[in-house]
Amino acid sequence: MTYSERPEGAMLTPRSARVAKIAALSGRSVRQREGRFRVEGPQAVRALLEREVREKSEGRSGILEELYLTDKVRIAHPELEHLAERVSIRPRPATPEVIEAMVREQGHQSVAHPQGAIAVARSLELDWRDLLDDLGEGPCTIVVCERLQDPGNAGLVMRTSDASGAHAVFFSEGSADPLAPKVVRASAGSLFQVPFARRVPMEEFLGELRARGIATAATSPRGAENLFEWEPPERLAWLMGNEAHGLEEATLEAADSRVAIPIFGSAESLNLATAATLCLFESARTRAGAR
Repeated sequence: MTYSERPEGAMLTPRSARVAKIAALSGRSVRQREGRFRVEGPQAVRALLEREVREKSEGRSGILEELYLTDKVRIAHPELEHLAERVSIRPRPATPEVIEAMVREQGHQSVAHPQGAIAVARSLELDWRDLLDDLGEGPCTIVVCERLQDPGNAGLVMRTSDASGAHAVFFSEGSADPLAPKVVRASAGSLFQVPFARRVPMEEFLGELRARGIATAATSPRGAENLFEWEPPERLAWLMGNEAHGLEEATLEAADSRVAIPIFGSAESLNLATAATLCLFESARTRAGAR
């Protein structure tokens, strides 16, 4: 039973068992065991609700299970209740103290600012093979993150992929969990706009890309291709590596192209999120110019 089904008089407190269960979704093992994750803040919750509306209009079931809003958010963001009504979800009122307790990590004070809105949803589990099938045979741009560790970077890659019109994001085994609260926050709602798959086995995955005619481009300071002079193929997978160590040597060797981002100042390199942004928008610019 979700709290949206409970009687109006059953008020939550920061010490309620349900609040503790929602807070526990900070842990990866809990998310995997329960098959649920937490969504924080009006922007991300709005994106989730808009996804629910789209799914319902197309005859598919949604993933949203519970929704909690403070009075302040209800007033400032009336669209949240309107969207919830369209998918037959009744938001449950919560005090700011309850909302803060929902994002508190075990043994710590709150580490986030949920701004009065929390949702609980079933996990978005897309099989990487199915997601590749969904790409079809036409032009596409995808992002492949190999052992990406920083949750903030993972969320920013999702956000940039959304903004640049990329078609999908794949996270290899050993990467940050895209359903972790920090990733969900950093994605600013894009998690619900761009399809993704996690725990992707890189060697098998790269073989599938070749079989489907999707070229791979590895970002590397030693790349032979200059990003701003290179012409990306119509079906392209950008390969992004670990923040500290880059791509695995085997992945670099398997890539069809190695692309370098030119540095015009004295900085030695760019961080992963910035590099992904430049690559994705450069390939988006090229696609737009080819139309």
